[in-house]
Amino acid sequence: MSSNTDHFANKRTFLAWMRTGISLMGFGFVIAKFVIFLHALEGKVTSSFSDSLIAGEVMIVVGMITIAYGYVEYVTNEKDLDNNKYYSRKTELLVFTAIIIGMAILLLLFII
Repeated sequence: MSSNTDHFANKRTFLAWMRTGISLMGFGFVIAKFVIFLHALEGKVTSSFSDSLIAGEVMIVVGMITIAYGYVEYVTNEKDLDNNKYYSRKTELLVFTAIIIGMAILLLLFII
């Protein structure tokens, strides 16, 4: 039987996913705007298309995916707690990990 502490732990885990996603999106914003800052220091006109802009956008998307995955995990775990059952979700975690690693590899190939 699940207790209140189990539900609170699940909520804390969800909030950790949220913090991670927000951090990734913030980092993406900084990456996207960094080239504009450098060009402003040098007095150059910036183009709207740059490697750092695309890298920043990818980081923002990764942050959104992280938050969405955290929400799905939270809801699924709540259902499991309500039913007094636990199911290991290795496949879902593997898919999430593969998506994030795939996006990181694409980002690396684009930047290099």
